This record gives sequence, C-alpha cells and structure tokens, in this order.
Amino acid sequence: FETLETVSENALPRLGRFKAQELNNLAWGYARLGHRTERSEALLRGVGDELKRRCWQFKPQDVGTTLWSFATAEYFDYDTFCAGASRLNFQHIRSFKPQEMSNTLWALATAGFSPAHIRAFDTTLVPASQRPSMSDVTSDPITECFAAVAAEAMRRPHEFKDQELKDVIWSFSKSGVRHPALFKKVAEHLVGNKESDAKTKQDAISSGTRGFFSFSSQGLGNTLWSFAKQAQLSQDVIEDLGDSVKVGSTGRLAVYETSCLDIGEDLVKRVFARAAESGMDKNLGGLGRFKNQDISNTVWAFATLGLLHSEFFEETERQIISRINARASQSTRVFKAQEVANLLWSMATLNVQPGTEMIDAISSYIASECRGKNGF
Repeated sequence: FETLETVSENALPRLGRFKAQELNNLAWGYARLGHRTERSEALLRGVGDELKRRCWQFKPQDVGTTLWSFATAEYFDYDTFCAGASRLNFQHIRSFKPQEMSNTLWALATAGFSPAHIRAFDTTLVPASQRPSMSDVTSDPITECFAAVAAEAMRRPHEFKDQELKDVIWSFSKSGVRHPALFKKVAEHLVGNKESDAKTKQDAISSGTRGFFSFSSQGLGNTLWSFAKQAQLSQDVIEDLGDSVKVGSTGRLAVYETSCLDIGEDLVKRVFARAAESGMDKNLGGLGRFKNQDISNTVWAFATLGLLHSEFFEETERQIISRINARASQSTRVFKAQEVANLLWSMATLNVQPGTEMIDAISSYIASECRGKNGF
C-alpha cells in the first residue's frame, strides 16, 4: 500500500516525461491491483490528461489497455475516453488487433459512453432517410470507433477469440446500439448456414464454423444476452420513431419479430439451440460449470425472445434444486435477488411448469433470505 502511494505521489508531477507505453503500464498496474485512493485517482487523472494531450503517440495496444484500465478502475472522464476512441477510426482500424478493439469497446460500454448516433447502424427498423450520414458518423469519435470495430469484426471474425467476439457484441447491446448486420455476421460465423450447421465439435471443425464448444460459461451466457438485448432494444426504437419504424408488431411480439428480421428466424433459433446444447454438454462440464449469473443471463435471453429449449430448462431446474439444497455447506448466498427474479420470470414467460421440488426449494430459500440480517 505505502509503496503504491509513494509511486503515485512521485510519478504524478513527472508524467509528461513518460512514454505512452509507460503510461499504459502504470494505469494497468493500478487497475489490476485494485488500488483505489485519492492519490491513485489523481495519478489516473494525470495519465488521462496525457492521453488527451498526445493521443497520437499511443499505439493500438496502449490505447485499448489504457482505456480498459480506466474502466476497470472506474475512472470515467468523457474527454479522455473520446481521445482514446478517436484512434480507432476508419483510417487506422486495420492496424488494431482484435483484443485491442474489443478492450476499447468494452471500456467505452462499461464506462457508459455510448455513440452519439445510436441509430446509425439499425438498417432493420430505421428508414435510411432517418439514419445519420457517414459524415455524421465520423464527426463523433465514439460512433466512428463503434462503426470501425464492427466493420473489422464482420470482415475477419475468425481472428477474434471467443471472449473478444463476445465483448464486441456485448458492448453494442450494453450501449443500446443496434447493429443487425454485425449480429447476423457473428451468428453465421458461430453456427453457419443450414448446410454447415455445427451440431458437434467435429462438425464445427469440418465446416469452418466456430460453434460454442470453446466458450466459457460466462461467454456463452453473455453472448445470448447480447443477441436478446439487441432485439429488446427495438422497443425503444419503436417508441421513439413511431409509424416510420419498419416492423408490424409491438410489445414482446415485436422483440421476436425484430430478431427474425435482423438475422433470420432459422438462424436465431439455431444460435440458441447450439448454445443450449454446448451448455449442457457433459464433456464440457455441463451446467455445473455455470455460475448463477451465467444461468440467469442465459434463461433470460431465451425468454426475452420467446424461445423454449425444454432440455436446457429441465437441467436448469435440476441445478437450482441442487445448489439451493447444498447451500448449508456454503458461506455465501446461493442466488442473488436479481438472479432469482430472472429465473422465475423466464420460466413464467415461457410457461415452463417447474416441479414441486423446485418450487418448494426456491420458496424456502427466498423466505430464509428475506428473514436473514443481510437478506434480499
């Protein structure tokens, strides 16, 4: 602690003499160590000022990692993030590696800095006459950053690792930005077309598709959440644009219809089916490897789109019972309140009828948590 405080105090007045990579390393170190004091915050602010002053000196790796560090350390300064995002423009984007691009978008989304033109990429719902022009897109550094990264992810998705691809689409959905073309390309990359549908790992290898076989439980849950959130965002577009929106339904039906218009009914169903199958695959660890939040995100995504995978929900029910019954040997809460709410809402929405054992288990669990000192 004292060493980090001393470094903060002594480095701050000399940051102007640090190279861009050294500034990046400094921010990364404090973010990774989780050191949060007034001095460390002043140091991060100083690094941010240097990024704004000489952003052209920051190489692609420095930009992505520095913004990741700021977001992780919860240093949120709009002008600093804009300066970093401005480096990921159409002119220079091909010099960025997938990790550098995904880190930057993740940082922007985590910090809550969305593109100024959030309707720029919605070719499904927003008429061309109401979408921003290219000059509008390039006038805002964050909008251009999102646009440039999306273009690269669609051009070379095979170069992105699972987490990097997930972080890109998660960032769009988290930021409230719909991009049907990006999500369709990612869906095709994951499961292919009908002829190349990868139902097994060997199928995926043979057809050149990715599948979900190497995804972590968090990656799988967040990927489905991102797809479902994209469609759910249609409700905001419909409310804002009214009769000019190109969709015939409203409410929950509009969410499903939008997902079909965005990427195709067959494709969205196969994405969710293959994800469920990979999630349950015993050779990959089954749902036992899923954290509670991963299960919650996954079932929420199915329910939001009105898609029921009976086997997945049956296995989810078994996991809920098992985890609640085993809570006596655990020192922490099994399910958070939001996770319980998501699980029950998802089952009710899809008209899933859980057995009495699960109802009794989760009812007792909720009652015990509500009675506890640190309950829901």
